[in-house]
This record gives sequence, structure tokens and C-alpha cells, in this order.
Amino acid sequence: MQDEIIVLKFGSSVLRTPAELPNAVHEIYRWYRRRARVIAVVSAIGDTTDRLLAEARQLAAQPESYATAELLAIGERASAALLGVALDRSGVVARVLNPREIGLTVSGSPLDSELTEVNLARLQGLLAEYPVLVIPGFFGTDSSGRTHVLGRGGSDLSAVFLAHAVGSSRCRLIKDVDGVYEADPALVRVTRPRRFLTLTYQDALEVAAPLIQPKAVTFLEQRGGCAEVASCASALQSIVHGGSTELRDAPTIEPSRVLLLGLGTVGFGVYQRLDANPGHFRVVGALVRDRGKYERMEVPAGLLRTRIEQISKLRPDIVVDALPGIEPSRELVEHFLSSGAHIVSANKALIEARERALSALAAGSGATLSYSAAVGGAAPMIEAVDRYAARGPIISMAAVLNGTCNFVLDRCAEGATLEEAVAEAMREGFAEADPSDDLSGNDAARKLRILCRHAFGTEPEAVNPEQLDERVARIAQDAAWAGMRLRHVARAARSNGELRATVRFEEVPVQSLFGRLTREWNALEILGANGARDVITGRGAGRWPTTEAVMADLFEVHRRRGGSTT
Repeated sequence: MQDEIIVLKFGSSVLRTPAELPNAVHEIYRWYRRRARVIAVVSAIGDTTDRLLAEARQLAAQPESYATAELLAIGERASAALLGVALDRSGVVARVLNPREIGLTVSGSPLDSELTEVNLARLQGLLAEYPVLVIPGFFGTDSSGRTHVLGRGGSDLSAVFLAHAVGSSRCRLIKDVDGVYEADPALVRVTRPRRFLTLTYQDALEVAAPLIQPKAVTFLEQRGGCAEVASCASALQSIVHGGSTELRDAPTIEPSRVLLLGLGTVGFGVYQRLDANPGHFRVVGALVRDRGKYERMEVPAGLLRTRIEQISKLRPDIVVDALPGIEPSRELVEHFLSSGAHIVSANKALIEARERALSALAAGSGATLSYSAAVGGAAPMIEAVDRYAARGPIISMAAVLNGTCNFVLDRCAEGATLEEAVAEAMREGFAEADPSDDLSGNDAARKLRILCRHAFGTEPEAVNPEQLDERVARIAQDAAWAGMRLRHVARAARSNGELRATVRFEEVPVQSLFGRLTREWNALEILGANGARDVITGRGAGRWPTTEAVMADLFEVHRRRGGSTT
């Protein structure tokens, strides 16, 4: 089944500062984990374009056009590069492009050109290789290779042009409002203005010109295309299309009240992202051991609780479980599920041990239990398995499931001792203070059991994982000298009605799927009964990859609370 392609355009009103790039990552990850191929088109950050133009005008009242176009394109190039860095930090496989690489050609005035063509074969080839492409909007090159810009708001034109070129029916223009309104909602104080569910091209030109570049709307009209206008993480959108115009009363969606169980490596990362999205979430409490530690980290003292009975009295909409181990998570999660609160969990120990019981409890109370972060970090492995299993039987799975082990094996292969490699993994946030679960293979075994439930509807009787010890560390170095790589590979396969599973060390070729993984990266390969193969990769350890998976679940629950199914 061919992956859907969606074009997402992020404007300067959304990327007002580099600190807002993680919100663009959240929006990209939203579609990436649904197995869509994403083309992310970006504008310059904040007022970069205006500042660059002002600098040119300090030198000349009428700056030379081609030099000015080259100067202005710097803003989009920098924005695209920074978004690529942010995606990599979160463990999303992406490729940042220069428009010249895909032959994005323009004609017309250097400061107000039109897009004319793109090297479609090159673009499609890159989409087949990378799940996310990041492309600077606003500019292209003429037949002589000189830079032209597309006029104010030109990234909108870049986005609709690329969507048309690849035949995508989804082009989403991300703005600082969740659609087109009959009046600016920021300026209307008494009655919230109505939102356009849909707009004709002509109405979009008349009503939405400050929000959508008119040239982009004209392009859509000429090709009979459509585009969505929405905000990051929005459950709502306005659609510009060739049909009719429809206005609706705009719903008011209150922020979801979120309780955090744990503010460790992952929990604190989630807290930071929740704090950066006050329109969607409000943290109402956090369970910690050391109040003083987090007060010094500027977490408001009124949010911090150290006793379970204090936490149990809160009434959150969503609870995030970022604690290690089964207790006290089990007690708290069962309590909140029973009361109807939604649970988002990164606690693989609890999910592996109590998944079925917790799912039944959630079903009984009408709550949801989400745990994408329990397996694979930023690699959405559970979603990939569910999607594949819905299409047909799965015969086998093979995966590298523990980022800590992968990191340690690489460092040992490079000459570090096991003790040195583990200490380095701790310093970089890829291992807990007690790494025994990772090194013993129990962590990978837990994750494999969870995946098996989703893939086969059952789990293996035994896994018996192999342990990473000094002997294995020496084997990793020997394998490197032989031009191979040692990997901790989890495998599960159904044969003659029996499910068998293992977690063992394997020497693999450097250019194989698992051999190409470095440091904390994980990968999963799924093989179906029809011989079709599916592969998913991502960073499997660390604060930001796991935070990304938790935030994806949080945003999805929040949208559903607002009545959306998208």
C-alpha cells in the first residue's frame, strides 16, 4: 500500500523564534507516525526577511534585485536547516533539501516570480528514500541558476506547487490560527467570530488575503486543487477548494489538564513541552521525590507533590506515567483510569506486565490507554505493527529495541571498555542510573512481548535474552576488526502455530539494516505472509525521542477530547 504524501507549510507566524521549532517537529511527527511521507516547507523564522531587507536598504535605497533575492533566501535556508537539526534531535529521519537539488525552477521578476517546474523523478526518489523532506519555501532558481523569490508569503505558493507536483490531496498551511475566520479572533472581544469550514477560491481571495498568499490561491484555482489552513496540532481546519463556502460557529476547546507521574529524563522533557503549549495543555501536578530539586529547576512549587495520597486527590484529564518500574505506577494508573482520566504511558515495565488489565479498565471507564513511547522511542513501532496487522498476517519481526545497548556496543567496538561505554551512555541520557535492565536484555524482551501482542495477538512463553557483559563487549570489538557490527537483535516468528522469540547478539554486515544503525538508533523490520516488508527506524533512547512519542499521544488525546478523529 502506497504511503500518503502530505505537504506541511510552516510560516513565520508559527516559527516566530527558534524555540518554536519543536512545535513544527510535533506536527511533522503527527503525520510521520501515521506512515505518511511528509514534505515540510518552511518560511524564515520570525522577522528575518524584514531584517535582511532592512540591512540591504541601509546600503542602497533600491538594492539590486538578484543580490536582494539571494540575500532574502538566507532566511528560509537557515530555517530549514534548523528544523532538520530539531527533527534529528527527536529521532525523526529527515533530509533537508536545497531547492536546486530538485530543480525547483522559476520565471519572472527576481523579487516576485512564479514557479514553473520541478524535477519530479528526483523528488519522488527522495520521498521513497526519506520519510520526511524539509524544503525552504519562498524561492527557486531560474534557467540560469540565479535565485528568485516568490513575493511576500511565497512559501504558501511553494507548498501548493509541490503538493500538486507529487499528486498529494493533502496540503496543510500551518498558521498561528486554526483556520480562516470571518473576523480576526484576536481582535474580537465580545462574540467569537465564526470559522470557515470551507471557502471557495474567490472567497479566500477576498476574506483570507492577509492569511494566505493570493498567488497560492490563484494557483489552486487554476489546477482545481485544495489546501487546508490550520494551526500546529489543530483538530480544526478551513479548506480552500472548488466547492462551496460554509461558515460554522467556532468551538471553544479548553486546554487539557495534565498530571505528570515523574519528572526524570522523559518526564521533565514532557513538562517543558507542555509548558510551551499553554493553549493545549495545563499541568496541574507532578509526582516527584525531591521537591527542592525541581524548584531549583523553576518548576512552580504549587505543582510538586511527593506523596501518593496528594496526587490521588487531583482530577486531571490526562495522566502521563513517566515513572520506572511497576509500583507505584500500577496503583496510580488504575486509580485514574477508573475515574475516567486518559493515560499516556512511557512505562514499559507496567505496560508489559499489566497491559491487558489496564486496557480492560480503560474500556470500562471510557478512558484511553496510550503507550507509543513504551517501545522504540521516536520510532513508532506499535503503530507500524498495528497498521501492518490490519492489512494481513505478520509472519515475523526482527528489531533492535534497546538504544542503550546499541550505543554501548558501538563504543565498545571503538575500543572503550564496557564500564566506560556505560558511563558515557549515562552522561548522554541514554541509560538510567541503574542500567541493569538494558544490559541484561530484559528491557528489549519486554518491548518484544508488547510488539508480539500487537502483531500476533499473543506473546511468547519465554524469551531468555542474552546479557551484554565483558565477553560480549570484546566480541563487539572483534566484529569491528572483521568489518562487521555486533547488534542485540530481538526476533519473533510464528511457525507451525507456535510463536518463538529471542533476544540475542548477532554479527551483521555494516551496510545491513541493523548494521547501519549507530549510537541509540533503533529499527524494526516486519515481514508479512505476502512477502511484503516494512521497516521503521528512529532514535530509541534519550529525552527528546521519547518525549516526542509521549507528546504525540498527548496531542492525539487532546484532539479527541475536542471531538476530532484526525
